[in-house]
Amino acid sequence: MKKRNINKTQKIMILVIFVLIGIIIFLLINFKDDEVIEEVKERYYHSETVLPSYIDGVVVYTRFVNKDSKRRTNEYRLIKYIVIHETDNRAIGTGAYKHSLYLTSNEDSVNGWHYTVDDNSIYHNLPDNMVAWHAGDGRSENGGNMNGIGIEMAVNTDGDYNKTIENTVKLVVYLMYEYDLGIEDVKLHKDFSGKICPHRLITENKVDLFYDMIKDEYFKKYQCNKVVY
Repeated sequence: MKKRNINKTQKIMILVIFVLIGIIIFLLINFKDDEVIEEVKERYYHSETVLPSYIDGVVVYTRFVNKDSKRRTNEYRLIKYIVIHETDNRAIGTGAYKHSLYLTSNEDSVNGWHYTVDDNSIYHNLPDNMVAWHAGDGRSENGGNMNGIGIEMAVNTDGDYNKTIENTVKLVVYLMYEYDLGIEDVKLHKDFSGKICPHRLITENKVDLFYDMIKDEYFKKYQCNKVVY
């Protein structure tokens, strides 16, 4: 009788195991998107402090917008591009700090970007792999908003624009290496929406120089010909 009870218990345990396996399979099939999101978070999100305190001597301030801010989409994605913008704000004093302050203090607006760079510093205001509305292409698949890290370059008249370009190059090279991107993945805002942005970089015919600087810096930093010449 005792042996029969043991066998019965074993059968119940086996049945329970099969039921649990069935539930797990059902969840994996029906919640695949959630699984992908978790994988993306694990591979690309890291933490909310992605960058070191300095990149090649340029100080980086990581100050994410409030978790309740409308600028935070809380949508996670694979990073496929780096998208270059300019603030188009030439007012005195409107460097990276002022634009970071704008992002963190005006929480009812939905537009946002990940980094602002000037001649002295870099401000990091949204997690790298969070969707942000900066490229003007809506929810286009493989678009600038959905898959691009947005970088704004400050153009305030009291700043050194050429130094801002140099600092932006350092940030771009860091992100290229961090997310295994090539030079072909570094885009301009114009590439996604047609807007003449980054305006000064385009109108002053510095786009080719900008890309050459990225290639040279990448090779110098990582001794690697991964970038395409």
